[in-house]
Amino acid sequence: MIKCFNNCNQILPIGNYSYWENNSETSDEKEIYNYLRKDKIVNKKILHIGIGNSHIATKFNNNNYIVGITIAKQEFIFAKKLKLNNYKVYMINKYSKKLKILSKNKFDIIIDTNLKSYACCQNAFETMFSIFANTLNKNGFIITNKRGMSWSSKLIPKLSFKLKTFGKKILKETKGSRKNILTIKECILLAKKNYLAINQAENLVKFTKK
Repeated sequence: MIKCFNNCNQILPIGNYSYWENNSETSDEKEIYNYLRKDKIVNKKILHIGIGNSHIATKFNNNNYIVGITIAKQEFIFAKKLKLNNYKVYMINKYSKKLKILSKNKFDIIIDTNLKSYACCQNAFETMFSIFANTLNKNGFIITNKRGMSWSSKLIPKLSFKLKTFGKKILKETKGSRKNILTIKECILLAKKNYLAINQAENLVKFTKK
């Protein structure tokens, strides 16, 4: 059993799950991509939390170095098959103690469309956020989407009977705790606690290393 930073038993273990590798990128991710594209980012080290179909990596890998994490092995396998340069993928639950492996690195951009939506507990969420903050280079930033802040969900492994994923375990979403709704007020407190500047652009929220 994988335990979170708070040693609770609510964390979803890494598994041979199918999740988002065969789906289109979400509107949340598209908005973040479009925002970053306008900046014409080059020579940046990017951490992508929840790689899905690796859309971010396919768009930015030519001029940047990207590290992605996922809890779903089929997303991991899909990413590997793309054989992209400058793209490294790990199977890590962001609320688990294994996330500390990444603290040896420094990143310019951390992308997470759902910072708190799947959190097992408040302590694990705040510890995760602090690790993110500590791995940022100066003027680096964490970017998220307000849509992803406004809902909470829980991932449950289920056996699939769909043609494309028949017989595999897929991750299904069920209603999560309202405690995982991330408000702007909480974002401001998180930014202050971790010595980050906070600003909003359209549907996005940025936490920048001072």
